[in-house]
Amino acid sequence: MKLLVRQHLFGMKERGVLDVLLPQLLSEMGFEVIHHPRIGGRQAGVDVAAVGPDPDAGDRNTLHLFVIKSGDIGRGDWDGSLQAVRPSLGEVVDDYIPNRVPPQYRDLPIAVCVCMGGEIQEGVRAQWKGFAAKEGTDQISFREWNGDRLANLILSGILRTELLEPAHRAHFQKAVALVSEPDASYENFRALLDALSENMDYGAHGATRLRQMMICLWILVGNGLDAGNLDAPYRACELAMLHAWDARRKVSEDINPAQKKVREEILDHVLGLYLAVAEKLVVEKIGPHAPKRHALSASVRSRSALDVNLALFETMGRAALLGLWHHYIGCFSDGEEQTIHLKKRDGIVDIAIGMINANPTLVSPMRDDHQIEIGLLMLLAQGCGRLSNVDGYLQEVSERLAYRYGRRRHWPTHFRDYRQLLRHPVDHGDEYFQRSTRGSVLIPFLIAGLQRLGANDSSEFLTQVESDHLSHTTQQLWAPSEETDDVMWIQGDSIGYAVPVGTPELDGSTPSISEEADGIAEDHDAVLKTQAVSRGLIPLFLTACRHHRLPLPPHFWFLAGGRENDEENQDAG
Repeated sequence: MKLLVRQHLFGMKERGVLDVLLPQLLSEMGFEVIHHPRIGGRQAGVDVAAVGPDPDAGDRNTLHLFVIKSGDIGRGDWDGSLQAVRPSLGEVVDDYIPNRVPPQYRDLPIAVCVCMGGEIQEGVRAQWKGFAAKEGTDQISFREWNGDRLANLILSGILRTELLEPAHRAHFQKAVALVSEPDASYENFRALLDALSENMDYGAHGATRLRQMMICLWILVGNGLDAGNLDAPYRACELAMLHAWDARRKVSEDINPAQKKVREEILDHVLGLYLAVAEKLVVEKIGPHAPKRHALSASVRSRSALDVNLALFETMGRAALLGLWHHYIGCFSDGEEQTIHLKKRDGIVDIAIGMINANPTLVSPMRDDHQIEIGLLMLLAQGCGRLSNVDGYLQEVSERLAYRYGRRRHWPTHFRDYRQLLRHPVDHGDEYFQRSTRGSVLIPFLIAGLQRLGANDSSEFLTQVESDHLSHTTQQLWAPSEETDDVMWIQGDSIGYAVPVGTPELDGSTPSISEEADGIAEDHDAVLKTQAVSRGLIPLFLTACRHHRLPLPPHFWFLAGGRENDEENQDAG
């Protein structure tokens, strides 16, 4: 395990990774972190400052000032630029110590620590020792915190044996070792997080468990990057984000503010890691090939149409979800940050549209729960005022769906088990057809969507096919209940209300499904009162829906308007 941790530390970047890990590690060791890394503004050479026991001086209470660098420190890293180690150490000695140390810590001994994921190379070790001897005083000493030392601290601290039990360590090691086998890696990482979440309290022990999760996630992601396979890291990031939110959600308002802050910081770090991994996967890896005819379909490397279909819908869902995260972050930001996020969102919409145009399988969903991916795409398109670019897609899906039901050719089913899907359809008889189409959340979503786009002919045609061939099918919507918030994030349970729609009224008339959906959303508003939605973290709720395969509730279906409201929706976004 030490080798895994050591390799991961060596590859850690200075900004956003190593400088995030170090404060968490110091807090776990009992240090009080008094200065966190920040972007912009002068830091006088100090990336992190903390007060705590000095392991090199008999655990004497000491002010530690950390200068963080990534990888090994060679000649160019030592004194090759203003950002090199020696100039930074000079700023610490000449500026930070005399001018910026808080008054209550000025009498403490000071340890200036060079912290790196690798080590100080032999070619500059003499210069390092000479500088330390020259600038050292009775109060100021210099320390080397290299990757080997950090690995030991992690293994004896956050991942120490009595906390990460042997069975847990086995899951972690398998998740890392099998990173090129995404399903096996994910299942082991999920087992690890489930074990860490058991009996989690809301004090220091619970914070330690969350830090364990974060460190394990970082190592898994690092190994996925090294192996060139981001599937398992992406899924692990989604799951870790849901676990981190569940831990934050359960914290009462009267808890120790420090413990609440720890949970918020860890949630922010996991979200940042998710966005980084999703960006590399969706934008950098998939984006360039999205508009190329059949390129993504061929990359699945399977002769099975089912495998291609499932993989492409999974990819489209990931892209749409990432776009929604950038949309909502942009809406809650301003200035340059808002511009950056909305530009990324628009680029992801282009990727999704390119995928659809180049891969015809995306107009023929094979699973009924592909309502989730189609719904996320439509919601994203409305958010950036581009419904007119995807309304044709929704009509094409509906027309293909109607044909497949009418002719009984590879119709979508509510089955999710891969072996059942692989055999589907077993035959074309009435008994099997009715069993495989017992219920549907996709059809009412498509009908409501067509009605909201004003595509009345397509809506009426799909409704007629549903009446002629699917009278046995329960058309339904899922609406979360008051209990949903307690079980959906980790367990993924679909506790809530399954509300049938499209049932004729007593006078024989059939109500508009779009209007029914609006009424259901108004009557069952528990989802709007969940902490995630009430705090504006709607993409977090959508992430849970996609990850655990929960249908999109009508509260998050795209709204009426279509083409004429694109400009209005863009302004609202």
